[in-house]
Amino acid sequence: MPVYLAYDGSINASWISRYAVRMAANHPERRLNIIYIEDAAVPAPALEAGLRRVEFEAQAVGVTAEVMIRPMRQGVPGGLIDAIPEGPETFIVCGTRVKMGRRGLLRGTISERLLRLRRYNVIAIRVVQPGLLGLPGNLLAPVSGDPRGFQAGIPMLSLMARDIRLLHLLHVLETKRSRFSLMPEAANARKLAGAMGYIRGIEADLLDKLPIDPARVDSHVRMADNWTRETIVQAARLHAGLIFVEAPILGLIGRFGFGDAHERLLADSPCDVAVYRGAV
Repeated sequence: MPVYLAYDGSINASWISRYAVRMAANHPERRLNIIYIEDAAVPAPALEAGLRRVEFEAQAVGVTAEVMIRPMRQGVPGGLIDAIPEGPETFIVCGTRVKMGRRGLLRGTISERLLRLRRYNVIAIRVVQPGLLGLPGNLLAPVSGDPRGFQAGIPMLSLMARDIRLLHLLHVLETKRSRFSLMPEAANARKLAGAMGYIRGIEADLLDKLPIDPARVDSHVRMADNWTRETIVQAARLHAGLIFVEAPILGLIGRFGFGDAHERLLADSPCDVAVYRGAV
């Protein structure tokens, strides 16, 4: 299946489309389906100009772009669900809100609904640096919990691999620093060794499945009392162009809450953020 771009005609959608174009360029089919659900929110001339711009940028990198304009069905989400085939071979690129507001950046959006469905490989992107043009350079991937969550994101990473200069894996041990300092040295060493073993296992699996030079992959373990804040710090330190983070399962079941860790990451990140969920 090709890559699908959920397009709404906004400037933000144009920024996000550059990631979709690059992912399509790295897909064997080299095809991008641009889906717009008719909602009369964008004047026809502006919509046509935006679609032509995406088509031109796709053509420039050898990607065939096909525009699909579909009617709403119980709103925009229903139109998208009708138009996009389900399955682990389907990739959907969509976006977050531009401004935080009272609702947050992802909570209640069409992208959140697509992530919750878990029927496709979905990547919801917040663009902070439009000048990157979908070429993040350094990518930071925070990992925790069941490794299968990150493994489900590898197919999406594979469509970015050629555009990644350095891929940093980050595992944050959430603990109070004062508590860590009071623990016996041997216990601390065991905890850190376990964390490093965990992330090395993820790195080995990544290198087995992703076409990327091992010299371009590095793993980091950090201790902090807040993984979101530490991820933001490390993104700045490592000059990351994109943070690639799994959507939380609990957050998807109960919707993203305002003040949720992922909402804070989206709001405070110094670089672009991609929240992903693989198909089950």
